[in-house]
Amino acid sequence: MLYAAVFFLNAAANFALGIAISALLGPAEFGRYATVALGASILAMAFFDWLRLSSIRFSAADERREATAASLEASYVAMIVAAVVAVGALRALGIDFGMGASLLWLTPLMAIAYARNDFTAAQMRARAQGSAYVALAGIRQSLTFTVVIGIAAGTRSAGPVAAALAATTLLSVVALGPAMRTPGAGLTLADRRTIGRFIVYAKPIVVSGVIYLLIAFIDRQLAFERFGAAAAGKLSLATDLGMRLFFAINFVPETLLFQYAVQRESEEGRPAAERQIALNIVLSFAVLAPLAIGYMVMAPTFEALLVPAAYRGDYARLSLLLAPGLFALCAIYSMCNPVFQLARKTWPLTVAALTALLANLVLTRLPLFAADVDGLARAYTISFVIALAVAATLALRVRPIYPSFRDLLPIALATAAMGLALRPMNAIQPPILAAALALLTGGSIVTAAILGLDIGGCRTFVAARLRPQPAAAVGRRNV
Repeated sequence: MLYAAVFFLNAAANFALGIAISALLGPAEFGRYATVALGASILAMAFFDWLRLSSIRFSAADERREATAASLEASYVAMIVAAVVAVGALRALGIDFGMGASLLWLTPLMAIAYARNDFTAAQMRARAQGSAYVALAGIRQSLTFTVVIGIAAGTRSAGPVAAALAATTLLSVVALGPAMRTPGAGLTLADRRTIGRFIVYAKPIVVSGVIYLLIAFIDRQLAFERFGAAAAGKLSLATDLGMRLFFAINFVPETLLFQYAVQRESEEGRPAAERQIALNIVLSFAVLAPLAIGYMVMAPTFEALLVPAAYRGDYARLSLLLAPGLFALCAIYSMCNPVFQLARKTWPLTVAALTALLANLVLTRLPLFAADVDGLARAYTISFVIALAVAATLALRVRPIYPSFRDLLPIALATAAMGLALRPMNAIQPPILAAALALLTGGSIVTAAILGLDIGGCRTFVAARLRPQPAAAVGRRNV
């Protein structure tokens, strides 16, 4: 629970940071900053994310802990060199994606900082270092909301802000350096077989993630080239804030529910894990469907409440177009990916991602989608919906993991009813009151349907948790 709470607080802080930077820089300069940040995210995922995933999977094991830690560190150093060389090669070829040389060279620095922070946090979770995990998030956000915001307010320029963000992120990791040391884990203990195991484990997941980020990067570049920096900045803000919101909410079904399925597999066997995955799909849909509909219906209120004035109008319109695509992307990760991971066959993820990339490349060249940034947003969404269809088709080949359609249908109906109930609330003033009423009303409608119909056994679970336990049972639990 501690890790989930810190994760959500950290996600909320990053969300607020994006809004603050967009307001201080303005659409054109924010477009340049967002392009650097997205490029850094692509580099971080391509070169470093396999280490984060392997850290989550292997760092907690007591056996060969020193060799595992040494192999992770040696791989990280090697990937720093590889990332810098890759950017240097782009620069030598005269490719800078419209950012200029200084911003291009800031991209690997940001990638290294992001990756090191995520890698450190993953190891802390795997090792159950809760205090250090809290301290890492606290130090980073404290530095970010003082140094980075101050530099953004003083310079109004993308370059200094990107440099400050990278520097403060690295400083927070350095401050927690002692907590990350594994005694006896010198780099000489790094093992090629261990590193090879890391790569095999994480490769398909990393490749698909890189492709999905690449789609957003391509669309952003097309917006720059065709419609200018301001249009690219508006598209960037709508995409980035929406993605952060959806990914933060999707953390519970994607990560925590899957970890529970893995636990059931180790304790009760594969059939129990398959039944849990089928239930997780229902619960994931119960989270994502209301989120997507609520976000679309209440976009005008959300915009009035949080979005800087220079982006208003465009933000609500673009968010309405992007939300189904963000739903599809999250559904791939939380509803389809666990099926493949449990079967230890993750190649369908790469197939779905390549399908999305191909669809996006084709759509963005058609006149219907190339006329304005709205067309690019539509192409983005359609690409991810196609990818979800491919992933779901491949996932449904595993018969024991079929979700209960008798549970999915009431969720869909409750979500539709929620959307109809929330839409008139955009007229309520002030926007904070409209948002509060929407959360209360929407949450009540969906929760009532889930508990009333005992969807996914949620009512049974809640009743069991609330039921008083015999004194003997309480005593055993306390012991």
